[in-house]
Amino acid sequence: MSANKEKWLLRITKILSEYRDKNNSGMLILVEGKRDKKLLLDLGFNGPIESINRGWNLEKYVVYVLEKYDFQNKNLPLFSILMDWDRTGNILQKKLLQILTSMDKKGDELLRLELIRTLNGRTKTVEGIRFILDDLLELMPITS
Repeated sequence: MSANKEKWLLRITKILSEYRDKNNSGMLILVEGKRDKKLLLDLGFNGPIESINRGWNLEKYVVYVLEKYDFQNKNLPLFSILMDWDRTGNILQKKLLQILTSMDKKGDELLRLELIRTLNGRTKTVEGIRFILDDLLELMPITS
């Protein structure tokens, strides 16, 4: 493995491990679809993960999430929003943040922003990270 590839893989591993720990401790992660959720599960994310692709409008979806999960005793931000970084994902991300802000709630975007920066065009989707899944699993083994 080249030194450059190893460097960006280590950065991705670090941020994914941090958010896997947060998720496994109860932080909800919102993703676009089933394949995004499957990738996170394959990486050892065992906490709550919700897919927005339910056929609902986003306002109804946000209300559903806020009612389903008890956020009253949690520190802000309430959850991580991890939409793809293609055109549709950018629109969804912005709209979800807008809806949450209008409800005086806060979502975390750091995982998404760090993946965008580190992957630097190698993929534009969460599920696209699968191309380095084996490398990631080697660097961040799943613990029970």
